[in-house]
Amino acid sequence: MSGVLAEISNLHLVGVALGAGLGAVCRAAVDRGMSARWGPLPLPCATLAVNVVGSFLLGLVLAWAAGPPGGLDPDTVAGWRLSLGTGFCGGLTTFSTFSYESFLLLREQRPRAALGYIGLTVVLAMAAVVAGDAVGAALA
Repeated sequence: MSGVLAEISNLHLVGVALGAGLGAVCRAAVDRGMSARWGPLPLPCATLAVNVVGSFLLGLVLAWAAGPPGGLDPDTVAGWRLSLGTGFCGGLTTFSTFSYESFLLLREQRPRAALGYIGLTVVLAMAAVVAGDAVGAALA
């Protein structure tokens, strides 16, 4: 093993797995909840929502982990960064679903909806990660 994986303990990997599982369950719950509340929508709003929220959370977690309050053990900070950032945010967000849903909009011959969805996702996710970074830096 080399690189980052060589520095990750088995306990950190368990944290990543637990975080990813919880993130995936939250993603499914958002999809189910939005579908139940609003039915079919013209754009894949559940995927958009989890990708924007996940981008905010990742920005927050990584900014906080870069300069956490003094007195915290670096291994503890690394564990939280991996569990929340890599695990939870990785399980919550979904680039592959975003890509597939964009493709489906194109296949349905809805190019403006596809381009709008792609643009909206990228702009909102970038704005969210910037906002999360600012909040995380303020908390550190």
